[in-house]
Amino acid sequence: MWVTWKHEQSDFNVPLTYEEKVDIFYEQTLGWQLHIADLIANGGVTLGEFKRGEAGYKVKAIRHSGFAVLHVCLSYIELVGSLQSPVAKSSTKTFRDGVRVIPGLIDAAAATNAVVARLYAGARCGLYHEGRTRPGVGLGHPPDGNAIAVQPTTGTIAISPELLPVVLKTHLETLKSELLKQANVALCKRFEQRFNSGFSPEAAPRSRWRRLLIRIWRPASA
Repeated sequence: MWVTWKHEQSDFNVPLTYEEKVDIFYEQTLGWQLHIADLIANGGVTLGEFKRGEAGYKVKAIRHSGFAVLHVCLSYIELVGSLQSPVAKSSTKTFRDGVRVIPGLIDAAAATNAVVARLYAGARCGLYHEGRTRPGVGLGHPPDGNAIAVQPTTGTIAISPELLPVVLKTHLETLKSELLKQANVALCKRFEQRFNSGFSPEAAPRSRWRRLLIRIWRPASA
């Protein structure tokens, strides 16, 4: 069984070392997600067949592929957000945390809670649940050089499918470096926790008031 674009399960012994976990995560995300999106949007050279010693080959960008690129890329933002807190948060807050730590994604001053919430609902949820973005979110070419921008008069959110995978690939390189340096102990601990769980969904802890309401309104057992 292939576990990355260049590794098979038989290439590793169990238990995995921490460095192997980082390598697997990096190669999975690069080779099976972000580089694919980059090739779709911008063209370039594939990663090739590592085990066969075959070099990559050139491919052209695919026209009208912008929404497909968003489908491929946006989950990376939420994954990054899940590494920023030692405990699980709601998917909205996790996505927001990811948006705010990826350089070049959106201007920091524009990334207000309201804007990120609209980006989450209109892009992430719209694409996942309906296969299309919701009103007020679409494709565009942000003039400030970021992958995402907000039109100041209309509030429309524009996402560049050409820049988005490039920005995320750059961040992935930085994240890999940080994980291997192990200077940020909390980040490394959280990464290993998420990796060991298979990056499975986590239930965000309920607020004290929500727990209280559930106790009040839940019918008593017969």
